[in-house]
Amino acid sequence: MTPFTACIVQTTSGPYDKEGNLNRAFRAIEEAHAKGASLILFPEMFLTGYMIRDKLAELAETLESGPAVSALRAKARELDMAVVIGLPVLEREGGKPHNSVLFIDRDGTVAGAAHKTHMFGGEEKMFDPGNQIRAFDTSFGRVGILVCYDGEFPETARTLALDGAELICMCAANMSPFEDYHAVYMRARAMENMVHTLYCNYVGDEKRFHYCGQSCAYDPAGKPLAEAGTQEEVKLYVTVDPAKREGPLRDLNYLQNRRKELYHEKLR
Repeated sequence: MTPFTACIVQTTSGPYDKEGNLNRAFRAIEEAHAKGASLILFPEMFLTGYMIRDKLAELAETLESGPAVSALRAKARELDMAVVIGLPVLEREGGKPHNSVLFIDRDGTVAGAAHKTHMFGGEEKMFDPGNQIRAFDTSFGRVGILVCYDGEFPETARTLALDGAELICMCAANMSPFEDYHAVYMRARAMENMVHTLYCNYVGDEKRFHYCGQSCAYDPAGKPLAEAGTQEEVKLYVTVDPAKREGPLRDLNYLQNRRKELYHEKLR
């Protein structure tokens, strides 16, 4: 992994308005590209809005032929820009969609698709949970993705780190009264796994939810690279530098120094 600039888009989403959200994503991608970013993050379910249960199946897309996914892949390829974005993905006919976050690489390929594995607040009635947690190779290096509630379990980020992730991106629709949770978790996940973490959340209101922002980025020592407030739409620009994993952090060796034989059997 060589140093690069990432853009985290803390914003709102128009429920049901896939075309409008796609156009907003294009504008943000073009702006970030003009400012030198080569990776951009949008929140969980950004492309459709989160509270869309009555039209979820209608708005879901397949990875192979979804029109919005295809358009995003073309835009990524055009601008040599990687895009991390949330949307409902239909993987099997007759099943429920997944709550997914895609990593579209700079050449327009879908390098990875993370399907939310841990269901929150009745999400299992809407979505099929994902059944694997793994990192994947990208033009930036090995990357892992967490979808909102997934990041509240330390085992998920640890699994990604053990699978070689050098960068963990988390996209969320975190709401009141859970302010502060995700920023704390993302800092801890960075420190305990010695990886960069990028976190992207909504702001504003959607039906009964008030989203609480606090998008952020941390280096492998847990030092903040950027932090947003709870109300404003904002784009955070951060430099991800792999050299931050070197030096004193080598002495910590959290992954190598684990004593698995002492842990609960379910953690081995």
